Amino acid sequence: MSRAEAPNDRAGEPTAAAPGALPDPRALPDPGPARSPSPLWSLGLFRSELLTTFRRWRTLALLAVLAAVPILVGIAVKIETSDGSSLGSGGGGGGAGPAFISQISNNGLFLVFTALAATLPFFLPMAIGVVAGDAIAGESSAGTLRYLLVAPAGRSRLLLTKYATVIAFCLAATLVVAVSALAVGALLFPVGDLITISGTEITYVEGLGRALLIALVVAASLVGIAALGLFVSTMTGSGIAAMATTVGLLITVQILDQIPQLDALQPYFFSHYWLSFADVMREPVYWDDLVKNLGLQALYAAVFGSAAWARFTTKDITA
Repeated sequence: MSRAEAPNDRAGEPTAAAPGALPDPRALPDPGPARSPSPLWSLGLFRSELLTTFRRWRTLALLAVLAAVPILVGIAVKIETSDGSSLGSGGGGGGAGPAFISQISNNGLFLVFTALAATLPFFLPMAIGVVAGDAIAGESSAGTLRYLLVAPAGRSRLLLTKYATVIAFCLAATLVVAVSALAVGALLFPVGDLITISGTEITYVEGLGRALLIALVVAASLVGIAALGLFVSTMTGSGIAAMATTVGLLITVQILDQIPQLDALQPYFFSHYWLSFADVMREPVYWDDLVKNLGLQALYAAVFGSAAWARFTTKDITA
């Protein structure tokens, strides 16, 4: 019997692969079922995003500008009333700005309400628009988005973490304004029991509680613009373009909200009920516009959050 006809006495044993040949997939070890990230891993991702966001010079600069607004307002009111005269028309009626600013010289706690009323129409939402617009687009323009998705986070989890970080910045930015105003108000003006917009008197401690509630309402009022900015961020790979678009939309909506001919559409603009936080300073608290504001912000968060998720989970990530 020739060698060619001889039976293979090593049958069943794996044979050496030819040089350059691909390995047999059946010979590879079973990797086992894929494991989803643990809750602790997700918490670590959120913590990492928070640290990254609040360590940026741009974020610190935005917070510094927000903290400076109450200082400037307090100094201006102090100079204006240094001769003992009152500022503004006084009284308890009217809008949030005039009604609050006229009371600052009598009670420094009103500087908190005035500073929030001064920053809410533009400064606060602009800061939120910058951070939200940069959330996804900034990673894409920096070339780090693909590396983030290599980790076992998944696109949905990463997007949710980004949005939670923007919401945390909303709260932090609002508290920076409130705390700065509280410190400046206590330093430059007398503090004590205060008069509400309704004309009733409440204690200083209760006033502090209402100031905290107003700060939380203002932070919640920014949820809609945060979701809109995040959606815009998923539509482009340029962080600067996303930030500029978000701020541009903010300015456009603010202008449209002042045109009387659009009064039928204005209740659906995310900024329409922003100044309703002044109703917290009524006795009793007037909740109607506050509830409308919070409901409208929740609607914007749901609509644009879903749109951002639909866009991001189907987007071709190339950077």
